[in-house]
Amino acid sequence: MRIVHLTHGRANPESHNAISSVVYNMNKYEKLEGIQSEIWAIVDGTKKHYSYTRDKYVTVECFPRVRLPFIKNEIIEKLIDNKDSIDLVHFHLIFNIDKNIIANSLKKYGVPFIITSHGTYSKPHASTGKRLIAKYLYEKKYLNLAKEIHTLTREEGTGLQQYGYNGKSFVAYNGINISELKKERNSNFFADRDYNNKIKFIWLGVLRDDKNIKSLIEAVAYLDNEVKKQIVIIIVGPDWKGNLSKYKQLAIDLHCSENFDFLGPLYNQDKFDALESSDIYVMPSFSEGFSLAMIEAMSCAKPLLITPGCGLNYISNRTFSVNCEPYSQDLTRGITEILIKKDDWKQMGIESKLIVEEKLSWDKVTKVMIKNYERIINE
Repeated sequence: MRIVHLTHGRANPESHNAISSVVYNMNKYEKLEGIQSEIWAIVDGTKKHYSYTRDKYVTVECFPRVRLPFIKNEIIEKLIDNKDSIDLVHFHLIFNIDKNIIANSLKKYGVPFIITSHGTYSKPHASTGKRLIAKYLYEKKYLNLAKEIHTLTREEGTGLQQYGYNGKSFVAYNGINISELKKERNSNFFADRDYNNKIKFIWLGVLRDDKNIKSLIEAVAYLDNEVKKQIVIIIVGPDWKGNLSKYKQLAIDLHCSENFDFLGPLYNQDKFDALESSDIYVMPSFSEGFSLAMIEAMSCAKPLLITPGCGLNYISNRTFSVNCEPYSQDLTRGITEILIKKDDWKQMGIESKLIVEEKLSWDKVTKVMIKNYERIINE
């Protein structure tokens, strides 16, 4: 079976872009399962095709951008030249015009393809701005040309239908490399902080508006003073369009700045030490694709405080989280509820870790993907 993953960029697994990590790991683990899996990428600034070896597992075939449908495009020519040996092209997102032009050519020459939408169409911005223009100009058409859409969660399928996709879809979650997790973790990462003896909530991500940090700050401000004295929210991740200063100022204005520590990004061992040293992972997002940071927190046996947009509503019957709605008053209720359940945190964390082991390791996810590849190809 020959699968060609088609993406934008060189699939850096250490990037803040979770899609890059997902494409890298799909490719790596499909190869380990004996699949002829390849990554072909359109890469900004590229003039002609070249091969980029990322490591012993992954090599990315890099091609120039595809700007116009009626001229020669190197990646399209190579795909058509290989059409008899490619079983399935696997697009990762379809929004940019390059991929739509490629998809149209594949359809013309009878090369089947699927699309992983990476949560895009269940997010609030799916039908706003440039995406709204793309929706009506070309994107809905190309989504419906795909053999199927791969969604990361069941919830994402609702967003796709609302967007205008009428075809079939299947679900396969994101995963993590359990064998590569940091096994030795320091539980005293915050020992030199004044709040070390407080209950520590931790959040990891990029400080984008859709992550809903604003409502989390408001939620803490609404807590009873006695509760506020017990907790700190540790925000880990890079700034986004000046949001860091905006969030810090909001916490000051609402008189809860001492309840927040904005650490900036942490990587590798530091990131896992920070998770290990925290009590609860909190994610108040309006909508996620399927957060890798959330899976990493679960692998560290952390109970979760999450919203329905985090995509875990159907994942398991295990009790591993407290769920609340993504507005400030209900986040306040959620914080209060999970604090009341303190005696359950250890068992909730154990359940979190078990879900990762059962469903969210890349070797398990890859088997689900291969099963669906085979089904689609045979159909």
